[in-house]
Amino acid sequence: MNSDLPPPPLALLPAHERHIADFGVRAYASVASPAAILRVFRTEAAQTLAISRRLNRAQGLQRVSIPRFPGIESESCHWSVYMTLDHLVMVNTAITALIHAICVDSAPGVEIELADVWPHEDAGADRIHALSAVVERYSRLIERLGPLRSRTRYPHPWFGALTARHWHALAAIHNRTHRIQIEKIVRRLKP
Repeated sequence: MNSDLPPPPLALLPAHERHIADFGVRAYASVASPAAILRVFRTEAAQTLAISRRLNRAQGLQRVSIPRFPGIESESCHWSVYMTLDHLVMVNTAITALIHAICVDSAPGVEIELADVWPHEDAGADRIHALSAVVERYSRLIERLGPLRSRTRYPHPWFGALTARHWHALAAIHNRTHRIQIEKIVRRLKP
């Protein structure tokens, strides 16, 4: 039985964290090459996958509460490792499609809503393989697109209009944030 969690009405970071994150994404995209950002994206995903593979099924499914930390919404502090992986799969899949649309089309028809990236409560170990696969698809796309020079922008609900390079930087930062979340969840798991 699928008992999906309803998405919060509007998951937000505190205003000061949104401003810092917005500045950080834009600055990172302007100083780091797409190839350097991709290395961070892949490294963070690889660490997340390595941690997740060490867990047994019961540990992966176990929901725990962690204290909110900078960069994560309070609504996300009660997930399991597998739910967090599910979220990463959905977000990275959406950003892959979005970057492709921004760089290939002049008018991207991609729509991403909060509900589209809200994890399923019953997400399972299959999310490990799913994340590995989406990281490979994402990596091939970024390598194929090269410098991500498109000036087309697509709005993020917190940060406003972002270019493909901005979205790429955000994807790497997002992977890092949820790798930290998974580490915090694992520290609270029952043996």
